[in-house]
Amino acid sequence: MSTDSGETSGAGTSGAGTSGAGAGSGEPDLVPPPVVGTGGVSEGVTITGSASPGGRDAAAGSGRLAGKVAAITGATSGSGLAVAKLFAAEGASVVLLARGEVRLKALTEALGPNVTGIPTDVSDPDSVRAAFGLIAAQFGKLDILVNNAGIQRPCAVESLTDHEITAQVGTNLLGPIYTSRAAIPLLRAAGGGEIINTSSEVTLEVFPYQSMYAVTKAGLEELGRSLNIEYDKEDIRTSTIIQGVALGEGGGPLDWDLNHEISSVVWPRLQAEGTVQRIIGKHGGQHVDHVADVHLFIVTRPRGQKLDVIRVRSY
Repeated sequence: MSTDSGETSGAGTSGAGTSGAGAGSGEPDLVPPPVVGTGGVSEGVTITGSASPGGRDAAAGSGRLAGKVAAITGATSGSGLAVAKLFAAEGASVVLLARGEVRLKALTEALGPNVTGIPTDVSDPDSVRAAFGLIAAQFGKLDILVNNAGIQRPCAVESLTDHEITAQVGTNLLGPIYTSRAAIPLLRAAGGGEIINTSSEVTLEVFPYQSMYAVTKAGLEELGRSLNIEYDKEDIRTSTIIQGVALGEGGGPLDWDLNHEISSVVWPRLQAEGTVQRIIGKHGGQHVDHVADVHLFIVTRPRGQKLDVIRVRSY
């Protein structure tokens, strides 16, 4: 399974399909990875079943987040992009944090004047400090932090390169630590606020070739528990979304492509074991817009209510 979320990771690197590089060539078909966790499926990729945003009010923008400032990592594709769009429609000032300057520029122009893009590598503490320094200078506070960026490099443990290890640890675990550390003083300045961490269903069941992704997401869930204990009295609430497959806009990673050697081992096994269709679900998978709705629900809870862990999976 693969999900890369946002620019830091490249959400929707590929989708779950029915054929691959070997189609019609006499070689075994290679099934591209389904999206598990935080990303979306690239346009043009067919998945059995269907999912659509459905039910989304075309006149969205009732202002439930008016006056709020929200920072979203991995915000230029997949779930991060869907959350950014919805939060902006609901009146928030939205800060997109991602590595890809070209995508950031295009999105800020498309989404309107209340959306700001700051090129940020969440795995780099200096980059995070600089980004949150700009947020502090422009807004003086932060109401919502969404730690959505995440990457995975599926392969057997013995085949992991140093880069594949450090990239996953840096983005999936160290990144949310750096951003939360930087955000807490600004959340405090707002009189309290929300941190939402995006985990994955790989922490609920064991998938092959996902060791580093699972380890880093499990660590992220523990970070959420710690933040809740440490900052509960300051009305800084941390919620963890354990997310499954989500269909939506993909963007591709900035620095990594699925290579044939890995795909020829990973995806046929996932297909043979029924993993692909199982995680997509009998209704064809949830849409990233549905995931965004869950984020909005969390950040609009009354102060007397806290949602610690929410499982949002395809059915």
